[in-house]
Amino acid sequence: MKKLVHFALAVLFIQGLAAAQHVPLITAFGGYSYLNFNVPSNQVTQFASQQLAFNGYEFGGSVSVLHGLGAEFNVSGHSLSNCGDTGENCTNFQYFVGPRYDVSIPSSKVTVFVHALIGQDRMTLPVAAGGTQSDTTVAFGGGGGVDYWFYRHIGVQLGPFDYIYTHHFNPENVPSQTAYRIAVGVAFRFGGDLNEQTPKPGPESKAHHGKNQQPATVVYQPPPATMTARGMSIPALGVIVAPQEFDGAKIVDVTSGGVAQMASLKPGDLIRSVDGKVVKTPMELAAELSDKTGKVRLGILRGDVAAETVVLIGR
Repeated sequence: MKKLVHFALAVLFIQGLAAAQHVPLITAFGGYSYLNFNVPSNQVTQFASQQLAFNGYEFGGSVSVLHGLGAEFNVSGHSLSNCGDTGENCTNFQYFVGPRYDVSIPSSKVTVFVHALIGQDRMTLPVAAGGTQSDTTVAFGGGGGVDYWFYRHIGVQLGPFDYIYTHHFNPENVPSQTAYRIAVGVAFRFGGDLNEQTPKPGPESKAHHGKNQQPATVVYQPPPATMTARGMSIPALGVIVAPQEFDGAKIVDVTSGGVAQMASLKPGDLIRSVDGKVVKTPMELAAELSDKTGKVRLGILRGDVAAETVVLIGR
């Protein structure tokens, strides 16, 4: 419990740091962990061969460095009473580091990750001489898991599901061991594109949605959409947009005097539909606008407020 409290405090610290400045995407996890440890037949422990089922905790974190590729650390602790029917208690403590790769499933709230781990494993087992003995060895592991994000920063993690290799009591010629580890718990993420401030709706936005107010309109002659270093340029609106993880095209820049500025659109607004048709990516937004002329309704999300505005695209 004490370790979980420390983990929660660390998460709050990371959240404050991410809110204060631009940082890479950081993911943190904490929850329950199950360890199935295979003890092969040997002359050191009090049992010839056993599959030991441990229960415990697991927590860790990762930092994304480049296009989903990042670095991860992982810590877990497990225990088992009356280990192997010997009356003794077995304990296990592991810590790992290694590379991690995250893949976001398009048009969903799911992220899949895989990792490779190296670290140390400390195991305490009953020995034939009586009592227990602890041994620490280098450990290797690998596996993956799935994150489901209920909200932008909070979700649930299934996994990691890891296969782990150890070699305890090597000097006593004990055979190497294998283990399976499964965890489930709460996941958090901060920084990266998720940390961009989304403007709150101003007086212009509120005016667009009054019962007796007419949406703002403006005329602009659109050249074709092009790619830029920051995203996709949509000249029909006078904006540059970037992909948004949970569907839509997020405005990252607004051209001075363009359609978007005159319609009170701002960086951070998320364009989610064109004339009632959902758009999930900047490419879909460009395709929907390519043959549009006259009045066009844009559905946007500003913070937590859904809105709709009308622009007039020239022929």
